[in-house]
Amino acid sequence: MTLDRGSSADARYFYLSYAPIPSPDDRLLGDHWVRRFFVDLNAAIDEQPGRRVRRPGFADFVVPPSEDRQAHRQRALTEADVLVPLYTPEYLNRLESRRERDWFRQRVVRAGRAPDGANILPVLWTPSPLRAHRAEQERALLIARDVEAYAESGMSALCRLLIYQGEYQKIVRRMARHIVETAAGSPLQVSSPSIPSAVTAPPPVDIPFRTVLITSDWAPSAGDAALVNGYESLRSQWRPFPGQPPVVDDIVLAVERLRMPARVHDFVPAGDLFEHCPGIIVIDTRVLGTAGTGVIREAVSCLRSWVGVVLIADGPAGEQLDRAAEYFPTHAGLLKVTAYDEWRSGINGLAHRMRRRYLDEHPAYPPPGRPTRRPRLWDSIPPSTE
Repeated sequence: MTLDRGSSADARYFYLSYAPIPSPDDRLLGDHWVRRFFVDLNAAIDEQPGRRVRRPGFADFVVPPSEDRQAHRQRALTEADVLVPLYTPEYLNRLESRRERDWFRQRVVRAGRAPDGANILPVLWTPSPLRAHRAEQERALLIARDVEAYAESGMSALCRLLIYQGEYQKIVRRMARHIVETAAGSPLQVSSPSIPSAVTAPPPVDIPFRTVLITSDWAPSAGDAALVNGYESLRSQWRPFPGQPPVVDDIVLAVERLRMPARVHDFVPAGDLFEHCPGIIVIDTRVLGTAGTGVIREAVSCLRSWVGVVLIADGPAGEQLDRAAEYFPTHAGLLKVTAYDEWRSGINGLAHRMRRRYLDEHPAYPPPGRPTRRPRLWDSIPPSTE
């Protein structure tokens, strides 16, 4: 359903779409620099010539914590004339971010325009080192291809560093002019305020971070569906800690901090499961009383030096943890967990160590297929190998 807009005063200039950085305080959305960019862009729009007849841009961090942020996001997506996505490795791998962008593209297409036309203004916030993201990043370069620092370091660096403030303000003014001109010349009609759950999956990338789950209902025929931010398995909702979110949610947040795509699966035995990626095996110790010891032996056979093991005791702890730990070699680096605080702090450190070990020790890089340069996750985009 499409609703007619009563007047341009009902519209917003832009919707800021971004991937929030995981934080211990989940109530505080948007880091300082994203917030500064949002304020600066609105201010630059106000400085553009002509009468301002639309409401300022929207970002979800302007919504008070006491209000329904999701409802505000959906409404703002129906009202904005321009989508401003901040491209980072997290954004391009994150299902919810891609869902926002794909839904807005549907509005643009319904208006009879190209899906990546003027109504979507991507910003290269943090360059991604992954080949799969190059095409999308090229689109984000169009607004400031002539500014070398923008292409090399992204808008985040320009916003942060005093030496780049001239280039930063130049690009912000250019974006503001684009938004005002697009809102005046190519406005969009308000659409039904709902976002479909279906969305195109992120493209495959060079190196994921894989996590597998072994819970007490494990069976050899268990599904092998990939789980990435939106989960397809009942096990992905496993909550061993009362009143806390599923453990998969914390795993994905930990991996996103590393700027790697999260791949989470139910455990399906395979000798090459971690051959070309770092990862973690998460085991519910109650499996000893259900599936027996066979599944744990299968997990041991999949171990590599860059694969961590987490044992979670959901209930009386000591005996279960000790019994399960006996099956793993001493060098496996086990993380034994009985409380949520141990889990939350431990999973972040474990994921970081496994990523570092993989990059330092992996003996068979590159993986089979087309050759690639060994990635350095904090570099800018690697040179083409074509």
